[in-house]
Amino acid sequence: MIIDGKQIQKELIEELKKEREKFDKLRLVAFLIGEDKEKESFLKIKEKIAKELNVDFRLYKIDENISRKKLRKYISQIVKSDLVNGAIIQLPLPEKFKTQYFLNAIPPEKDVDCLSSRSLGKFYTDNWIIRPPAVEVVDYIKDKFELNFESKIVCIIGYGRLVGKPLVHYFCSQKSTVIVVRKNTENKEKFFKIADVIVSGAGEKNIVNECKKNAILIDFGYSFENGKIYGDINFEKLKNKAKLITPTPGGTGPILSVMIFKNLFKLAELQK
Repeated sequence: MIIDGKQIQKELIEELKKEREKFDKLRLVAFLIGEDKEKESFLKIKEKIAKELNVDFRLYKIDENISRKKLRKYISQIVKSDLVNGAIIQLPLPEKFKTQYFLNAIPPEKDVDCLSSRSLGKFYTDNWIIRPPAVEVVDYIKDKFELNFESKIVCIIGYGRLVGKPLVHYFCSQKSTVIVVRKNTENKEKFFKIADVIVSGAGEKNIVNECKKNAILIDFGYSFENGKIYGDINFEKLKNKAKLITPTPGGTGPILSVMIFKNLFKLAELQK
């Protein structure tokens, strides 16, 4: 089964349109530090969904030569406004900035990406109101396609803040056996061959070329080569071997973009 992320995105947007009726004005702000066409294109996708859901989307582009102190103050001032219901800092930040320091400028009640230390603390102690969007994507796929992760061997590639780390916690809470594969892991293929579920967020073209028959393959990773986008999972090679697979592009990405708005609505409900 090939997951059509664009179709799922449409379905989710229609569901959220009904939710939207509960609220008056909603505003989502996003911060882009430094020039980056790729990051800007991701924000444009979010802006498009915001328009469909009648959410006021504001993008703040900031010169990366700004001082650390001024940047934190600027973000804090905008986010604390009562007119703002949610905020995003588009990652990755330029290398000179300490990422978590700036993510912590967003209070938990407006942290739609669930990336501040306080929001993550609630998630990792199972006291969450919202969860990281990648977790919401996997949980949605689980429910929609009636999957069961209990007692399954799950191989997660990468241990980044957006995908790997939160999904390790999620799958452990599902009573799965979790293996984390890193860049320096030797003989990665031996883990791919025994895993019932493979989830990747490494950003390395076709790192997964092997899998167990009828495995579930969920790909969050992407990389560009000669202007073309590639996933971490070799889709063409494994699409007929897997029970369920997400393509790149058009797989998890479109679903992920909507989960931010699902989180926004949950937080806006609390703010009321």
